Amino acid sequence: MPAKPWSLQEQLAAYAWLQALGTNIAALGQTKMLSKRKKEQDEGQRLSILGNAMQSIAIAAQAEITAELRGTATNKKANDLTVAGNLLQSVGNALQVIAGAEDS
Repeated sequence: MPAKPWSLQEQLAAYAWLQALGTNIAALGQTKMLSKRKKEQDEGQRLSILGNAMQSIAIAAQAEITAELRGTATNKKANDLTVAGNLLQSVGNALQVIAGAEDS
C-alpha cells in the first residue's frame, strides 16, 4: 500500500527541520574554523558549506510551498512577504556557499 502524500503543512515542517539541521551543521563548522589546527579549520569549512547549502535548499522549498498556499492564505500580503523573505534567505545562504567554496 503506497504511503499517503504529505500535506503542504507537513512538508513545511519537514523543511523547517532540514533548515534547522543545516543551521546546526553550519554553526559546528564555524566553531571548528576557530581551531588553530589546519585540519580542523578545513573540516569546519566543509561543514559550513554543507550546512549553508542545506539551509538554502530547505528555505527555497519553504518559499515554494508558501507560494502554493497563497490561495488559501487569509492574509495574502503577509504570505507574499514571507515568500520574498524566504527567497532572500535562500539566496543569502547560497552566496555563503559560493564564498566558502572560493576560500577552499
